[in-house]
Amino acid sequence: MTGVERKTIQRTASDRSYAGHSVHAAPGVHEYAVTLVQAALPQGGRVLEVGAGCGALAMRLKDAGFDVVPTDLEPPHDWITRLDLDHPELTEETRGPFDIVVCVETLEHVENPRQVLRSIRSMLRAGDRLLVSTPNVTHPHSLLKTVLRGAPVFFGPGHYYQPGHITLLPDWMLTEHVRQAGFDQLEVRTAGSMDYSGLRRLVHRVELRLLRLVGLRAHATDGEGICVFVSAVAV
Repeated sequence: MTGVERKTIQRTASDRSYAGHSVHAAPGVHEYAVTLVQAALPQGGRVLEVGAGCGALAMRLKDAGFDVVPTDLEPPHDWITRLDLDHPELTEETRGPFDIVVCVETLEHVENPRQVLRSIRSMLRAGDRLLVSTPNVTHPHSLLKTVLRGAPVFFGPGHYYQPGHITLLPDWMLTEHVRQAGFDQLEVRTAGSMDYSGLRRLVHRVELRLLRLVGLRAHATDGEGICVFVSAVAV
């Protein structure tokens, strides 16, 4: 009997939104990304967003005063430009120059994150910036999930197909990928929280306190630190 091929896809249903666009990131991740872009470009600038999804982060960045070109492999809106960074074919819109490339919660979806980072570097001038994030698989809550079920938070057999999380990138590996792609002045931060509610949220808070008591403390920059952010400068 022939098995049925299952395909990975990029988006899931979401109960949260911004300006009418679904948010497919952990609570606090998009907000913190905007904060980091503002810190990197205090006078404003041109932003290329890679992996724009439904466009919620692009709208946040536009509302913060940035000139944003949102892109995605499978754009859900006509105002989001198609861009495949595994095989980039740049258009007038995506050729740049850009002051910063924002790649938030996207690399876990791609087969070759190093190639994607090299493609991003090729679109930047020396001195331009990169902001990238991915699930923090070394977070204490994620480590506990790995011990209990064999996969960190946001990963596993279900997440492989929906929403298509196929690549685990611990913070040390992500920073090395970024460095090898042609960036330096790397800064690593963590932000974002789990989207739990009700009894599950209460149990999660108790769990985090117990993890801290046994020495597994999450020194998050913002929120619980469930996602890792790396900012860097192109050389």
